[in-house]
Amino acid sequence: MKPGRLIILLVEDDDNDIFFVRHATEASGARHAVYGVHDGEEATSYLTGAGQFADRHSFPLPNVILTDIKMPRMGGFELLRWLRTNSQYAVIPTIVYSSSHLEEDVREAYKSGANSFIRKPCSIEEMVEILRIMYQYWSRCECPVMTRAQ
Repeated sequence: MKPGRLIILLVEDDDNDIFFVRHATEASGARHAVYGVHDGEEATSYLTGAGQFADRHSFPLPNVILTDIKMPRMGGFELLRWLRTNSQYAVIPTIVYSSSHLEEDVREAYKSGANSFIRKPCSIEEMVEILRIMYQYWSRCECPVMTRAQ
């Protein structure tokens, strides 16, 4: 992995939001890779390399996770708790990216192990700016290099 390059696992049930995050990532000038899955169950399959995610060349382990909280099957809070109880994945910085403005959602996210909580912006310009700042910060942080053998 190139220094400062992020491999982002985006956990989001709305295909439009996945498209916009990818578009905003490109528009921000970042050369980060964004891999999208649709809920927490799919995220756990991606992380463990189960089924369609077995090929680590096509589906590399992320060094940052960006997750929504309200999703079918397994939501973001459950995913956060799963991550924090699995030592191999507990070290991956995880950012909640949600349209929720509820204080109890913010509080629950941090209690469940989120490293930060960002509200989804209303415009693509705002999204580009928020993602640019977020990526700039996390690409400068020391993040663990994830390998299958950990």
